[in-house]
Amino acid sequence: MSTRTLSASSSIRVLGAARFHIVRSIGVAGGLGTRSTANKSGAEDVGDVGGAEETEGGRLRMRTIESMPFQTYQLALDIIHKDRQENLKRIAKERETLEKLIKYKGLTHNDRRIVSMKQQIERWKIYADANNPRIKYNFDCGIISMDKPIYLNFLNKKWRQRNRPILMQRLETMHVIPDVLPNINPIVDVRVHFKGRKVQPGQMLDSLMVEEFPTVRVIPFKNEEILCTIAVVDPDVPDPKRDKFRYRCHWIVSNIPISPAQTTAVGRLAKPADTIVPYLPPHAQKGVPYHRYAMIVFRQPGKIDRATLEGNVNRDNFTMRSFQDKNKLCPIGASMWRVEWDSHTKEIMQKHGLPGWDTMYKRIKDVVPP
Repeated sequence: MSTRTLSASSSIRVLGAARFHIVRSIGVAGGLGTRSTANKSGAEDVGDVGGAEETEGGRLRMRTIESMPFQTYQLALDIIHKDRQENLKRIAKERETLEKLIKYKGLTHNDRRIVSMKQQIERWKIYADANNPRIKYNFDCGIISMDKPIYLNFLNKKWRQRNRPILMQRLETMHVIPDVLPNINPIVDVRVHFKGRKVQPGQMLDSLMVEEFPTVRVIPFKNEEILCTIAVVDPDVPDPKRDKFRYRCHWIVSNIPISPAQTTAVGRLAKPADTIVPYLPPHAQKGVPYHRYAMIVFRQPGKIDRATLEGNVNRDNFTMRSFQDKNKLCPIGASMWRVEWDSHTKEIMQKHGLPGWDTMYKRIKDVVPP
């Protein structure tokens, strides 16, 4: 969470109150008396963050967003409030119907009708707060709660407008699609950090930086818990005997629990998971162009048996397509980076017992006989 500093005069101009010349910090949590509560429906109630105005005595009087002295604004708030109450009534009625179907009709939570009703409830939660200025204000200030559907919806929109297009452009331009998988439709935000440094998709990294496995965050935009598998593959391993490139698996971790409240997949705050293939430091042989390293996040249909999976994975003859098909996995997110030979590569390869540190590759041009 970041902390931003705003001048009170600039913030008051936006809110329409009188100007005053005091600069104070607004934190992402607790600043200016921030308070927000949640009701049972999951929609957020009104808090106390707002502007301020200067009284005749020079003292400051805080004014909340909800109490701004504009008649049109207050009428709009009244309409928003009535619409919100209607949505909350729909949610309560739908939940009551859902509980009756489970109790008296014998339906389970996996039945299609029950799943559809739950999805409709989630949509109504979003509709209830979609036009609430309090929610938008909190989101812009970074005051969000990951268990609220409206904030997940805002995060999803922001990600799809900014980061997702860049990710897809890098995956397609650098031919991760279709070299690794024929199609990837990311629906979760995957954030990779090596030694505390965030990796942008397609970024060229130093061999020393990627020597140890990264911290990985997977941010879903639906309020549910899923099991995921993370796999990293290098599609640019040279094969001189066949005069082509082959694949190498560098890392597989399975049975990772992910939810809006638990976004750390691998790292200090992550929950226990199963490492199927230990992390192998990315490395590129001398004379070979940069290697691409694709990280794919899969959604599992259920828990994967670690013992069974370990025997079916061959690091040096690994293809992501085959791995996906055998385990019935669905790709939901991706990231990538690049590594080339540098001053640290030889040392790292020797340290980890990786062959090829004393080999230099050269491309031989085809000679057409006369």
